[in-house]
Amino acid sequence: MALRLLEAQVPEDVCEEAERALAEVGAETVWKEPGGPLGTQVIAVLGAGRTGAAIDLLHERLANSAGFRVLVLPLDAVAPRPVASASAAGRAQAESAEAVSREEVYASVSAGARFSPTFLALTVLSATVAAIGLSTNNTAAVIGAMVVAPLLGPNIGVALAFTLGDFVLLREAAKSAALGLVAAYGTALLMGVGVEVRLDIPEIASRTGFGYGDLLLALAAGAAGTLAYTTGAPAYLVGVMVAVALLPPTVASGLLLGEGLVREALGGLLLVAANVTALTLAAMLTFLWKGIRPRAWWREDQARESARRGIAVFVALFALLTLAVLLSRLFGEVAG
Repeated sequence: MALRLLEAQVPEDVCEEAERALAEVGAETVWKEPGGPLGTQVIAVLGAGRTGAAIDLLHERLANSAGFRVLVLPLDAVAPRPVASASAAGRAQAESAEAVSREEVYASVSAGARFSPTFLALTVLSATVAAIGLSTNNTAAVIGAMVVAPLLGPNIGVALAFTLGDFVLLREAAKSAALGLVAAYGTALLMGVGVEVRLDIPEIASRTGFGYGDLLLALAAGAAGTLAYTTGAPAYLVGVMVAVALLPPTVASGLLLGEGLVREALGGLLLVAANVTALTLAAMLTFLWKGIRPRAWWREDQARESARRGIAVFVALFALLTLAVLLSRLFGEVAG
């Protein structure tokens, strides 16, 4: 289990209350030190999955102590290994929100969702490697491109924005996701003009349409990527799983269009649309399951309405895509 070092900077008169709150959520190692802008630092070592409950309880207990600040830092190791011993009430609260704090999730997701020259360069480079791998049926190159592709952050960012009702993050994440896909598609389109693209290449032929397996893959990728963010797991490991649903079909469609195979290229675009829909839906549902909510009560209604509308839209799209697969099978046609 990943560990965190939580440092609460509080006034001296409430430090005991802060210590009790941290002990209740299972932080076995808790101590205080003088210093900090407010006079005292209450420090604890606890599992990453309890930081959300810890920060929520500190806010609840210290709501009247204006200005207190909480810092959360990653911790590589502790010797001897701490064993959590939470109270019954603390265990119930921690288990009901067994995830890293929403602040950690938001900081990580928003950083990955930001468009930058580095993001653009990595997307173009990964699309180039993927195009070479697809056109030569080199599976290792395709996997390598997925390792480089920075497509996890923007798509998870869209889901988090709907969940929290954060329209600033939604605009930024949607822009990054759209520009990333356009950059990958444009790179593949240009390469499709210069390299040989054949439909008998398995890596390309498998990405000219979609079926139930593709929808399930995207659902699993979205849920796995979101769990990585909310449990403190290394998100870059799951980034490969998300990239498999986005980068190869995008690049395959661009290559096919560059070769003049319009019908097959449209099939690849339908696969991309299906994957984006399923991935975003799974990510939103996972955020809700892990209890990611706004802390401020006056934003809860806005977040609830935003999540409801987002889920309704993506469920409708997912249902249409599933129906399309069903109809294509009934009529013996290839989807796309």
